[in-house]
Amino acid sequence: MSKACGGPACTTLLTLQGLQTLGMTVKLLTNQVRPGDESVSDEPFIHYLKRPYFYNSRFGYSPAFDNALRENTRADIYHIQGIWQYQGYVTARFASKNHLPYVITLHGALHPEALRYSSFIKKTALSLFQRKQLQEAACVHVTCMEEMNHYRSLGFTNPVAVVPNPIEDSESVESLFKDNINRVGYLGRIQPYKRVDRLIEVWKNLREPGELIIMGDGDPKYVSEIRKTVKKMGLHKVRFTGWVSGLEKQRLLASLTCLVVPSDFENFGMIIAEALLQNVPVIGSTATPWEDLNIYRCGWWVNNDSETLTNVLREALLLDKETLSDMGKRGRQLVLDKYAVQVVAAQMRQLYDWLTGNSEKPDFVFLQ
Repeated sequence: MSKACGGPACTTLLTLQGLQTLGMTVKLLTNQVRPGDESVSDEPFIHYLKRPYFYNSRFGYSPAFDNALRENTRADIYHIQGIWQYQGYVTARFASKNHLPYVITLHGALHPEALRYSSFIKKTALSLFQRKQLQEAACVHVTCMEEMNHYRSLGFTNPVAVVPNPIEDSESVESLFKDNINRVGYLGRIQPYKRVDRLIEVWKNLREPGELIIMGDGDPKYVSEIRKTVKKMGLHKVRFTGWVSGLEKQRLLASLTCLVVPSDFENFGMIIAEALLQNVPVIGSTATPWEDLNIYRCGWWVNNDSETLTNVLREALLLDKETLSDMGKRGRQLVLDKYAVQVVAAQMRQLYDWLTGNSEKPDFVFLQ
């Protein structure tokens, strides 16, 4: 639950806060954040458990989890965030032993692109324990239909709930700048599959029609390569802000003509919702589950090859302010209607009620 973990930590926090407002009692068990990192919250329902002295972040072994599960009052339902690590393994084992239902949120871990990283270790984990624990889960939670299809393609047959990630429905804020310069932005982790390098190429193709703002941080090697590429291409209107959050992030987003998300894959794409909430149209690749950009006419859902992105961004920058404003308003309303915390928390409450025998199956739960 550190800020360095990005989206999953924030969406988990928001969901639990939303469930609390619906009258549910929640408790979150998680590791202490690593030295130098900052936790996303000090909410009293979050229990930061002591890390072992020799802690391996890949496998996550922590005897504190075993102790905490035994010592805490048993829950009606257990919800595991992510797969592969010891914390999820021991929680599923504990729930099964006590004949209690558990849910697993995948967080994109079974996307074909994600499975290519450390593939041998993941295949081994699937064969040893992970496949069994996934199949025996009372329900698996995914954030879009595409993610459910990836899950089913691996042979799993248990119920799947398609519930999007929540986003905090903050008010729109004023732009950080008072000029009329066209600003195009990228926001998020800077990693190879995010294809920031392709956005830099597009910017060069368009001969820098304004200012390109790269917001975020990530893989130091890749960040260094991106900066070198900008310098090598002789680009002078590219700004790197580093990690941004809170009001500063919102005001930077509000200053954009549009946000570009050129990723090779995104399990959800919180950055898209965050931009739409600030009335900013988005160009998102079809590798993100955001066809709503086209359906609700609040952006462009397109292929992420250089030529397509260049043409679409050129088109976006030629639109008048009124058209862009109308697109932004439709985008904000889309987020409020489908992704606001209270909307997502209510769906999660429905899921829990069904799994504990207190209601009928919600229509967002799919059986094999």
